[in-house]
Amino acid sequence: MSPRPDLQRPTPAAPHDQPSWAHASGWAQLSGARQTVSCVLPCRDKAHTLAKLLPILSDTLTECGYPWEVIVVDCGSRDGTDSLMSSWGELPGFRRLTLDGPARLEAAFEAGILAARGDAVILLDPALPHTPELIPAMLLQWESDARLVYATREASGASALRHWDEAQTAAATAQPDMQLPPECMGLSLLDRRLVDWLVQAG
Repeated sequence: MSPRPDLQRPTPAAPHDQPSWAHASGWAQLSGARQTVSCVLPCRDKAHTLAKLLPILSDTLTECGYPWEVIVVDCGSRDGTDSLMSSWGELPGFRRLTLDGPARLEAAFEAGILAARGDAVILLDPALPHTPELIPAMLLQWESDARLVYATREASGASALRHWDEAQTAAATAQPDMQLPPECMGLSLLDRRLVDWLVQAG
């Protein structure tokens, strides 16, 4: 296994280096937003859900002010998801990644994580155990240097956010069999440094 990378925040790119693969709002371009966000969305036969969810994600991520991309990981859909994503794929920031046949949610997320290019990577289950409206609050925690932010369900049924700070991340990644909390499959945000560690650890 490759050594754990330095967990200090990397030096951001210069403001004029806006990535060509991301959707960047006019505000992001004017403000010189340097960090980028990827959202990974696995699906199988979820065209109806995607038709409602993608506009919400587009608006939510744009309002957060970061250049962003949405990666739809299609696990063998046969309900017109390909046609839907063909249209969305013409817009900046959207792309479809296809897997052969049905795949476990974990495998779809893994494929999306490997393809993601953002400084923060958001994992979102399209079954929506948690509302995408939590994403701005997750990004605020990330801006405060949280390395992992994930949604949990409280006894009352409400969603709550938990996070790993630098010390928790360092302790977790020091373990050769480190696992992310299972709640991460519902809605979570991973800092690029944690993503790179997971990729290197295999």
